[in-house]
Amino acid sequence: MKPAHFLSTLASATLAALAVPASLQAAEPAVTVTLAPIAAPDHADAIGTVAVTLRFDGLTAAAGTPVLRLPLVASNVDTVATVMTGFAARDAAGPLTLTPRDVDLPEAGMRDAVGGGPSREWLADRAITGPLTVRYSVPAEAALPPRGPAPPFSFSADGQGVSAAGHMFLLLPPGEGRYRTTYAWDLTRAPKGSRGVSSLGEGRRTAAQPLDGAELRMSFFMAGRIGTWPAKVPAAGFFGAWQGSPCFDASELLGWTGKLYGQYARFFARKDAQPYGVFLRHNPINAGGGVGLHHAFVTTFGKNSCRDLGKIRLTLAHEMFHTFQPFIAEPGGLESSWFGEGLATFYQARLPFRFGLLTPEQYIADVNWTAARYYTSAMARVPNREVPKRFWADTRVRTLPYDRGMLYFAALDDELRKASGGKRSLDDLMKAMLAHEQTGARNTNADWEALLRQDLGEGAVQRFRGFLEGDIPVPASDAFGPCFRRIAKPLRRYELGFEPAVLAEPKRIVRGLIAGSAAAAAGLRDGDEIVDPVPQDAIQGEQNESLNLRIRRGAEIFPLTYLPRGEVVDAWQWERNPSLGDGSCGSM
Repeated sequence: MKPAHFLSTLASATLAALAVPASLQAAEPAVTVTLAPIAAPDHADAIGTVAVTLRFDGLTAAAGTPVLRLPLVASNVDTVATVMTGFAARDAAGPLTLTPRDVDLPEAGMRDAVGGGPSREWLADRAITGPLTVRYSVPAEAALPPRGPAPPFSFSADGQGVSAAGHMFLLLPPGEGRYRTTYAWDLTRAPKGSRGVSSLGEGRRTAAQPLDGAELRMSFFMAGRIGTWPAKVPAAGFFGAWQGSPCFDASELLGWTGKLYGQYARFFARKDAQPYGVFLRHNPINAGGGVGLHHAFVTTFGKNSCRDLGKIRLTLAHEMFHTFQPFIAEPGGLESSWFGEGLATFYQARLPFRFGLLTPEQYIADVNWTAARYYTSAMARVPNREVPKRFWADTRVRTLPYDRGMLYFAALDDELRKASGGKRSLDDLMKAMLAHEQTGARNTNADWEALLRQDLGEGAVQRFRGFLEGDIPVPASDAFGPCFRRIAKPLRRYELGFEPAVLAEPKRIVRGLIAGSAAAAAGLRDGDEIVDPVPQDAIQGEQNESLNLRIRRGAEIFPLTYLPRGEVVDAWQWERNPSLGDGSCGSM
């Protein structure tokens, strides 16, 4: 995993829970989202607020029924539900009172994010007739996510721009009905030179096909003095946009990504030319992370991103793969993240290597990074069913779908190739799941087992079930290509030094300090408050990277740094086979 990625497509149980009330009907429903970035009153070059106008056509609702809904928290990020101002609604009959109430909905996956959970919905005081228009304003200022690890969904007003995912602010009717969708911008009150770009492209754009609620929420929006690649955003196909001033050449990075997107499209036989956007923005805490969205993805950069540009490329490769790949929808949510995230982690370096966009050394370095994080983890054997319960509380559990999933798929790919004499590979099973999904079916573990049984027999099914129970996958020595071989290497376990759940809490008060740990030796104490959110997913894979904390102890705030490592264990790694030259590497 590159830090904090998440899963998503609504499970059937959630669809039932979120079903459209009988009183809420839609005849040729349509929605137009108009965003108006407004310059800050004390800083004409910055955006202070964003005025939102939603117009719904074709909706009717009886009095007292829920008309709109917004999660309070989406994928561990607080939405604008509690900070909106100027809320007003009207329909053909005039002003309409919408009364809020809070509900708790079943949580489920939505491809690369999480939906449901605590939510706020608005009930109509009378029947709705004609077009419904809703207006409200949201703050645009950047804020650190108070809950710790999370995807880059929240509003950020860094670098003379503003950006956010639809998860954060789009009030939508309950259910997953489809809408003729238009995204538009009003830049009349924005800083001079501002532009507006969404997942659909620049300026006012209407989606080629109706979007459902999940696709609306998984759209991304960016406006202000932003950069784009190409300079003129095309009406269809690949484009990129960035907010702020990265220390690298954003145009060059997006050009590389555009080449990879074209290769992905050919690999998946994608013949449509829908817009596909890549969004880059600054993250002072968890730079390098990203999340796949609907026909888009967003990734982040920080002060060290020039040094880590190779990792950003892999994050882009990972997130873009999510847009093309199949998912397992039942069981829903994080319990099936081993499939979506494991596949993306397996292919994030393999496909660029196959396409000639990574060298053998870059390819195997990514494999080893993931393998080191997994084989040194004290949680390596945690059963998959425990992942949803402990996903946010412990980075070592949160990374299991990525790391254990990748190694499972690597071992399986090797087994398929050898059993078929090179005629079959993981590509074939993955594309079979995608074809099944494209019929409108919902992929399940049983569908995956049927493919395993067909190619490799009952033994492969039993090995898969053991993997879900926590068995450690160990790919063969030549599983990553004939020019690589497996070795055992002594590496140190990641050890935070105190209760990991502390870092997922809004107020991070240290407890459970481990005597003799590096944290204790550095002077950390139970009862200390950790002031800032602490990203761990990436540092967990870095043997020599220190953890930098700001500690509040009484009235004093001070820095505290230590190397979060414990005992030495043997971990599987892969190295170049010195007896074989470059020509033996192939492209897998």
